[in-house]
Amino acid sequence: MKKSFFVILVSMAFAILPLFAQDAEDPDSNDFYYVKVPIAKIYPYSKGYVVTYNVGTYGTELDTVYLPASWFSTKESKGFIINLKGTPVLPNLTVYYRNGAFDHVRLYVRENRSDPTWGYMPLQTNIDDRFENVTDISLKFGRREYQ
Repeated sequence: MKKSFFVILVSMAFAILPLFAQDAEDPDSNDFYYVKVPIAKIYPYSKGYVVTYNVGTYGTELDTVYLPASWFSTKESKGFIINLKGTPVLPNLTVYYRNGAFDHVRLYVRENRSDPTWGYMPLQTNIDDRFENVTDISLKFGRREYQ
């Protein structure tokens, strides 16, 4: 008698669990995804980083994004640099989006600045205006644009 009562109690508990399950179509849920692109060249600049990446299918076209230095401070935390020390992973730019809007970016780079993916801007280069009012990243691939 006690065993059958226990079995009924446990089966009722499992029958009630779906009532507490979260709805998959909940509008408050976070739609979180990322886009990862290989870095062709990364240039450190006084105002941030200039990153060129492959756009075309065969890597024949390049596009450029400008990442302000303020994103990489602990105050804003929109950007993170991860050193690929001793890994076979290729340097890449990974942009994270939440609910369709830019959330943060991660730069996976080689620690050694003599790596071919690192470049240097000539001293007379002035591109300060390209880092002003940058609030998100739009990545382009062929005819598509991810934002």
